[in-house]
Amino acid sequence: MSQLGLVTPGTPAPPRDVLRQPLRKLLGQAFRTRQTPAGHLYEGNGQPVIVFPRQHTGPESTAGLRGLLAEAGFRPHDWGLGDGAGARRMGLSRWLRKLEECVIDVFEVTQEPVTLLGWGLTGIYARELAKRTNPLVRQVITLGTPFNTAADPQRQCKLMAMLDTGPERLPLAVRQRLRQRPPVPCTSIYSRDDGVVRWEQCVDQETADSEHIEIAGARHEELATHPRALEVITHRLAQPEGQWRPFAADGRATLHA
Repeated sequence: MSQLGLVTPGTPAPPRDVLRQPLRKLLGQAFRTRQTPAGHLYEGNGQPVIVFPRQHTGPESTAGLRGLLAEAGFRPHDWGLGDGAGARRMGLSRWLRKLEECVIDVFEVTQEPVTLLGWGLTGIYARELAKRTNPLVRQVITLGTPFNTAADPQRQCKLMAMLDTGPERLPLAVRQRLRQRPPVPCTSIYSRDDGVVRWEQCVDQETADSEHIEIAGARHEELATHPRALEVITHRLAQPEGQWRPFAADGRATLHA
């Protein structure tokens, strides 16, 4: 092998898969897009993502989303815990410890930091898991998740009430902790027409690695299938690791090589 990395005469050719590695790395640094019946999507390069179901539902609620993500080139995983009713039985802390195993399992299989995608109440779990398993998590994406507890001082949010009614009522200190942003990039997708949570609970002050994106006219149960939301989700997932940038304010993502 010469100093330039070229194969010299008489040198055995490296395995074909080795030759492909630089190309894979190069392709991973740029966005690839396509238009589908679901809308404008960004293509992945095998990036892993755990998709948490909407509250009161199981994996069937995200089957379509996971199928679309797999078709677009990502590696989606269900959380493997059914409808998530365990949080009400065992309390938030014990439930999060159980969910940590899911993040660890996916990381061990893929050997890559994992994106956590939560919907409604499960977005709370995704954010808290990112705090607890930070080195294993690449970013968090939430759909209609009421993490801003300061916007609900009277505790009227029905989703958060599901945590309040467990064996351990959430004390004020815990509610304040839920507001704290995870130490990874965060994207909150929300709608003023959600119908389940107030949009003010899905936003807080944006930072260099956090953003809030409104999906006009979408109901809570539509946030995982709305074409605009799918565009945002796939763009977030397709970004090269360590190069997170906010979605363009004009409604179309800026492509970076």
